[in-house]
Parts: sequence; C-alpha cells; structure tokens
Amino acid sequence: MNINFTKEEYLLLLDMIYMADWILHAHSIEGERIETKDYFALFQKLMSHAEEMGCSDLIEYYAPKQEYVHTVDFEEESAALGYLDEFEGQSFWDELISRLAMRDALIKLKVSSAHEAPSEELFDALSNAEEYWSKEFETFDLSRISLNKGQNGILH
Repeated sequence: MNINFTKEEYLLLLDMIYMADWILHAHSIEGERIETKDYFALFQKLMSHAEEMGCSDLIEYYAPKQEYVHTVDFEEESAALGYLDEFEGQSFWDELISRLAMRDALIKLKVSSAHEAPSEELFDALSNAEEYWSKEFETFDLSRISLNKGQNGILH
C-alpha cells in the first residue's frame, strides 16, 4: 500500500510523530528504551523521506549515530514545541493538584493509603481538596507554597 502526502501533510505528520516521540523519550535516562524501538523505527522511516518531500532543511542524517534528527530550523518552524509546552504546563498543574488533593484526603480520613478509605468518603474528600487546590493555584499561583522543616530539620 502506498499513501501519498502533500508537503503540508508530511509536515503535520512529522509534528505529530515528533510529539509522540517526545512523550515517549523526553524523560528517559540515557540509552534506548527497548519497548519503544518500533516507534523510533517508524519515526526514522518517516524522517528518511524528508529530502524527497522538500524538507531537507528540517531533517538531516546524523552519521555518527546513523539516524535522522530534526534540525534547529525544525524546532523554530514546528508548532509541535508550542503544543508540548502547553501540554507540560497543564500536566504540571493537574499532577500537582492531584497529588496534593490525595495527600490532604488521606490526612483528613486518617488513613495511609487510598485502599484503606471507603470509596464514597475518599471521592468526597478528593473532590473537596481538588477544588481547594485548583482555586488556590488559580488565585495565587505558587506564591503561597513553601516547604516546612520538621523538628529535626528534615523537609517534609
């Protein structure tokens, strides 16, 4: 099967796979993730067609690693980085609110794990805590957040 793409469609596909690749590998510690090698291979295959698609200024072959890489021009022209920044920013707030809400709910219910709390009580406590933290960060951002040292000087 052959699929024909316009240059614009090819660029959109590059952006989409770049974002997926970034999500898979951005936080990986050095070395290849074996479980994602098929995704990496597909991205390499897509990038290998950059020259014939008129995009050699965006993708180049890096001989020392024997792989295709995006160029500085790609980073400057692609909308992908903006979408990734937006995703990361929203993920930060969602995760922070979620973790603080779980902490507060467990404290309120006097349990050390969500499995120890009745589902309905946990749901109510989480909802209230999430609402509290959402309003807090919407109003004050991080300006009122600080770390407290315990009696022995250890941060909690």
